[in-house]
Amino acid sequence: MKHFLKLPLVLIFLFLLACKKDEIELLPKATMTGADTMGAIVNSKAWVANGGKGFNAPAPVEGGYHGTYTFDSTRNNVLIDAYRKDKTGFQIYLRGVSKTGEYPLTSTTNLIGGELKQPENYGAYYVPGKLYMTTSKSKGMVIITRADTVNGIVSGTFSFEAQHGQESITVSYGRFDVSTFK
Repeated sequence: MKHFLKLPLVLIFLFLLACKKDEIELLPKATMTGADTMGAIVNSKAWVANGGKGFNAPAPVEGGYHGTYTFDSTRNNVLIDAYRKDKTGFQIYLRGVSKTGEYPLTSTTNLIGGELKQPENYGAYYVPGKLYMTTSKSKGMVIITRADTVNGIVSGTFSFEAQHGQESITVSYGRFDVSTFK
């Protein structure tokens, strides 16, 4: 009798695993050529940058290496903005990316304005009316697989948990490939 109870649980697990695999297959391929792509799994659903809407709409993925702020001499900072036509988007910011490796997303940053200092590493996901941010408690990781400061190409993978008040989202299997010089 115990084996009959285990069978439905195994089938449910295999079904969920298959659904997740199908969603992952919808993401852009992991490249390191400056292809200006980004995608991730957000709360178990595929999210792929496909650009903004309206007059002078943003490209699907913008950014890359963007230099320094006037009040901080940190070099090789990376800012990536990705947009989708449903008005959802991502922003990832990393300081001092001069080589491949792991870059934790562990800070609380105010994207609305009012900060007088350069932000620390963060990840953000937004939907109309809500901004989900990594914080010192909701953390994540970016793994840079290419950090080419000469050609302006930065590529990698990411995952994080982010908060909007008491709500949270989980971002997994994220990948990006951005060229600063278009």
